[in-house]
Amino acid sequence: MTLFSALAAGPGWPMREPFPGPLSGVTVLDLSRVLAGPYCCMVLADLGADVLKVERPGLGDDTRRWGPPFHGDDATYFFGVNRDRRSVALDLTTEAGRAVVTRLVEAADVVVENFLPKHLRSLGLADLRDKATCVWVSVRGAGGDGPDAERPGYDVMAQARSGLMSVTGTTEPTKMGVAIADVITGLYAAVGAVAGLAARRPLQVEVGLLESAIAAVVNQGSSALIAGVVPGPIGNSHPSIAPYGPLRCADTQLVVGAGNDGQFRALCRALEIEPDPLWDSNSGRVADRAAMVAALEAVLTTRAAAEWVPLLTAAGVPCGVVQDLGMLASDPQVVATGQLQTLPHPAGEVTVIGSPFRFDGVRPRVHDAPPLLGEHTRAVLEALGLSGDQVLEVIGADGG
Repeated sequence: MTLFSALAAGPGWPMREPFPGPLSGVTVLDLSRVLAGPYCCMVLADLGADVLKVERPGLGDDTRRWGPPFHGDDATYFFGVNRDRRSVALDLTTEAGRAVVTRLVEAADVVVENFLPKHLRSLGLADLRDKATCVWVSVRGAGGDGPDAERPGYDVMAQARSGLMSVTGTTEPTKMGVAIADVITGLYAAVGAVAGLAARRPLQVEVGLLESAIAAVVNQGSSALIAGVVPGPIGNSHPSIAPYGPLRCADTQLVVGAGNDGQFRALCRALEIEPDPLWDSNSGRVADRAAMVAALEAVLTTRAAAEWVPLLTAAGVPCGVVQDLGMLASDPQVVATGQLQTLPHPAGEVTVIGSPFRFDGVRPRVHDAPPLLGEHTRAVLEALGLSGDQVLEVIGADGG
């Protein structure tokens, strides 16, 4: 039996023990790399989907090499968005590799990819997409009907062009400390995938980094588009609410969010401050922000930030100490909710960030640490009905 007849005659999706969740039993083929596409697939896995990730033999996802820091052979960047999936190493420039992908596409409920359109065409995946009976999610740098549809794109370009960078920072445009355009795009891609599943029909979904970043400018975008007020960087201050941001205490900063007049009055009572009549309204507080902040900090700097938290919380004022990422593991709320989960990995245990979802009061459990490159290739190919010789035909004598 030839490789292609074996694939045609063999079983469909290489099944595994299903994850619980609303998408349990849904199969997802992850042909993406870097962040937005893998993030989308991670969200779908959190919902219960079974995800197979296809990677380039010997290289894998770009983020495996985006270090330091590293854990074993892989950069920790890769660990951030690639948990709960199997890794299959396939060379899509070969006929054998494309044959396996074709079989997996035919058996998948959802396909997620972020190839440049020209690469999608050269690999024959564009024709495969147009014939697919599943939900096909394409992540792009920019939407397909614009002049930039064929161009590559990264998060930082989307942040720059969308205006996000122009309203971030203090004196000059600044990108955010995480690839937020990629994350938002991944979430939109996951929503698109779920929409296609709900529609119960083949659906082509396209999500662009640029469009997703533009969708994220929300109130700042409305200021420019509706009022003609083009905002610039104002650091940690909120353009329309005060106080809403970090305030100096004796040791560090405390974020205080008085989003309405009642909360501001409660803040003043807790700090034993007699507020200026101008501060009775939010617009007045925004106009007199500097004087108001000075009055608040004159009291807050008499105590440590952690001492103020219970006092302000008891008064009904939202607040929180500014923490660095190293403090997450000891945060009482994070510990209590179990969002950080530790998993075994060949290079040593890893702690990963779990899903923010809860279903019927239960957070989805993280099942598997991010896989080694091609860790499941042989098992998946054998589950597709290939013989030992046919497996070698796909992965090569060196094992891929």
